[in-house]
Amino acid sequence: MIEAKSKPCKGQNKALGFEGCGTKTLKRTFGLCDSCLYDFYTKDERGKIIFFQKRTALQKSQRKEQKAVLKEKLKTLSQYEADAKKSFQKWIRLRDNEQPCISCPTSTADLFDGGHYLKAELFSGLIFDERNCHKQCRKCNRFLNGNELQYRKGLLLRYGIEFVEQLEADSVHKRVYKFTKEELIEIKRTYDQKLKQDSI
Repeated sequence: MIEAKSKPCKGQNKALGFEGCGTKTLKRTFGLCDSCLYDFYTKDERGKIIFFQKRTALQKSQRKEQKAVLKEKLKTLSQYEADAKKSFQKWIRLRDNEQPCISCPTSTADLFDGGHYLKAELFSGLIFDERNCHKQCRKCNRFLNGNELQYRKGLLLRYGIEFVEQLEADSVHKRVYKFTKEELIEIKRTYDQKLKQDSI
C-alpha cells in the first residue's frame, strides 16, 4: 500500500491571497492543516459560507438517513410482503421477457404483470413459487380475474401435464402460509440480486 505524502499547509489557501503556515499535513481540504482550516471556516467570510453550506448538506443527509431508518422500523408485515412481491414479479417479467402472455399468447398487449395461476390471495404459500407466476397481460390478470382456464392451457402447452398436476398437488399443502418479516426481507434481497445479475 502506497502511503500518502504529507505536504506543506498552504495557510488559508494561497489562491485566496493568504500566506502558508508551512506545517506538514495530509489534509486535503483546500490543502490546509487543521489549525488553518479552522481559521478559514471561522474567521474568513468565504470560509464561513463554505462551512455553512457543508454543514447544511450534512444535516440534510443525516435527516434523510434517520427518516429512512424510522420508516423501516414502522413498516408492517403487509408492506414487507408488498416490497417482496414487487421484486419477485419484476423478475418474473424479466425471466419471461421473450415469452407471450401465458393465457393469451396471440395478444398484442404491451403492458404486463406477473400473474399467478393459483391466486396469491387464496394460496399464500405459492405467492413466491416461480412455477406459479408468469408474465401475463394486464387484461387477463386484472380484468379477466387471472383468466384461469386459459392460464392452465398455457401452462400445459409450455410445460406439460406433469408440471401442472405437480403444482396443483403442491397447492393442497401450501394453501395457507404466513411469511415472517425475515423471510420477506430475504425474498426481496434474493430477487433484487437476481434482477441485477440477469440485467447485465
